[in-house]
Amino acid sequence: MKPTLRYHVRSGSDMKKFFLVGCPRSGTTMVQQALNRHSAIAIPAETKMFFSFFGHSRKQQIRHLQRLNADLNIELPAPERRIVSVEDGRAFYERMAQSYVERLPKRDIAYFGEKTPEHTGHLPRIRAMIPEAKIIVLYRDGRDVASSLSRMPWMTTSLHANFVIWLYYYGMVQRAKESDNKNLFFARYEDIVADPRRELGRILRFLDLPDEPAVAEGCGNDEGIPVREIAWKERALEKINRERVGVFRGELTLDQIEILERLGKQALSSLGYPLLTGGERPLPLTFFMKLAYDLSRFALRVPCCSLMRETLANLACWPRPAAALPTLDFQLWKSSLPA
Repeated sequence: MKPTLRYHVRSGSDMKKFFLVGCPRSGTTMVQQALNRHSAIAIPAETKMFFSFFGHSRKQQIRHLQRLNADLNIELPAPERRIVSVEDGRAFYERMAQSYVERLPKRDIAYFGEKTPEHTGHLPRIRAMIPEAKIIVLYRDGRDVASSLSRMPWMTTSLHANFVIWLYYYGMVQRAKESDNKNLFFARYEDIVADPRRELGRILRFLDLPDEPAVAEGCGNDEGIPVREIAWKERALEKINRERVGVFRGELTLDQIEILERLGKQALSSLGYPLLTGGERPLPLTFFMKLAYDLSRFALRVPCCSLMRETLANLACWPRPAAALPTLDFQLWKSSLPA
C-alpha cells in the first residue's frame, strides 16, 4: 500500500458516470460485459463503493482499498483520513475511475460505469454523491433468480430465503420507479436476451451513445470479472442467448414453485411474469419459522455495518419508506395461524 494521500477531484475530468444495479443473478454481469464492448464505455469489476467502503471505519476502508487495487489493477494510495463526507467520497470515486481508465487501451471513453448489485439498496447515497449519474436497473423473474442464487457459493442454499431476498430487491426496484427520476432506466432480463440488439440499443440511447454491433453481437470480453468470480460468471462471456429464461421449470419441483408463487404472487404478477399455479397454497406457521431461521443465518454473514447503513439510508432518504418495502401479505401470515 502506498503512503496516505488526500483525494481531490481532478480538474478537466469530464467522464460521465452510470450505475448498473439489480438483484444478483438478474443479468447485471451479462449487461456489464456487453456495454464494456462499446468503445466509449469502461466498467471495472464490482467496486462495492457504497456497500463496503464509503462511510465505513478507516480500517475497513484500508482493507477494501487493497481489494479495489487488486481487482481493478490500479494503485490508489490510502486516504489520509476516513472517507465519510460526500465531497471526499466524490473525489475518491473520481480518482478511482480515472486511474482505471488510464490503464485501458481504449481512448475517448465517455462513460465510466459501475456494476455492483448491492448498490440497488444505496441509490439515495449514489444520488447524493453523484446526482448527475444515470442509473440502469435490471430485473428478472424471481423464480429463476432464486433457483440460481441457491447454487452460488456466497449465498444461502435455502431456495425460499433467496426468493425473499429477490422480494427485497423487488421492493427497491419499485421504490426507484416511484421516484420519477429522469436519469433512471429499467430493463428486463428476458427482453434483453430475446432481442439484444433492440434492448441494448435502448440502453445506449439512454446514455446518448451510438449503437455499435459488438455490444449485442460480441462475446468473450472478460474485462471487469476477477479470476475468482469466473466460476459463476462465465456464462456472461458467451454470446447472449435465451437459454436461461424460465429454467426454474426444470430446476424446481411443482411443490417449490407453488411456495414461491404463494410468497411472491403480487410481485411476480406486477412485473408481468405469469404464474404456473394459482399462488394460493396455504403455508403453515412452521414454514415461516424455518424461513426466518434461514434468513437470520444468512444475515449473520452480511457485514453488520453495511446492512445497517443500507437500511438507514433508505429509511432516511426515500419518501414513504414503508409503502414500497417488500412484505409478506398479512393474510398469508394470518392464514398460517391455528384457529
